[in-house]
Amino acid sequence: MKKGATRLTPSATKSFSLGKWAKPISVAVTTISIMVAVSVLVLQLANKPINKLELNGSFQYLTGDEVKQQISSLFPSGFVSLDVDEVRTTLEQLPLVATARVEKSWAGTLIVTIEEEVPVAIWNDGKLLSQNGDVLPVEMRDLNLPKLTGDVSASRKVMEHFLLFNKWAKRHGLSLTSLASTPSGWKLSHESDLVIWLDGSNAMKGLKQLESVIEQIQLERIGRIDMRYEQGFAVAWKYSQAQVQG
Repeated sequence: MKKGATRLTPSATKSFSLGKWAKPISVAVTTISIMVAVSVLVLQLANKPINKLELNGSFQYLTGDEVKQQISSLFPSGFVSLDVDEVRTTLEQLPLVATARVEKSWAGTLIVTIEEEVPVAIWNDGKLLSQNGDVLPVEMRDLNLPKLTGDVSASRKVMEHFLLFNKWAKRHGLSLTSLASTPSGWKLSHESDLVIWLDGSNAMKGLKQLESVIEQIQLERIGRIDMRYEQGFAVAWKYSQAQVQG
């Protein structure tokens, strides 16, 4: 070894390396701590309480108390922590809610706009149905609505056919006032006292067949049309018992 040279031991080398990185690590840790503290502060400021509820809607069948009860586990809450999609989904589980729109307001208010399910038919003379065929928990009233009857578990199927049949009726100036699903087929009763019978399993085929000849007959003179025949159909006139094969 040359004179004057200094030999570093392994421990001295290690100490030198740690000292080199100590300051940058300290700066990084301090920076991260400041960023976390600022984030927490911003979150606390942004997550201001939302404890006011503004309800909008017609509310003919639903009450504000029912709405509040439905979302009681989610509201009130903070501005950031409150999930409006979860509130909307929860509200739309109510049988009388068709759609719900939920918004946050910086004034600390939750704005809820409700569109109610509207009864469109009377079901089996005791219940009311929505357009989707759901039985609504609404008291019967003196409503001028079409009357639908069928198996208690088939409300959606009957409503689906009612919408199809009524669309066809309106196209020909008719108004469908009642629809019955029976073992003998579909019985369609119209405002003009016209009754149309359709096959239970092939109803639309019957209407399509009737469509091809309907311009050739005078519906106002007919009391009943029976489309349940394999070939042709039967017509009963309002003022006579004559039967005509189509």
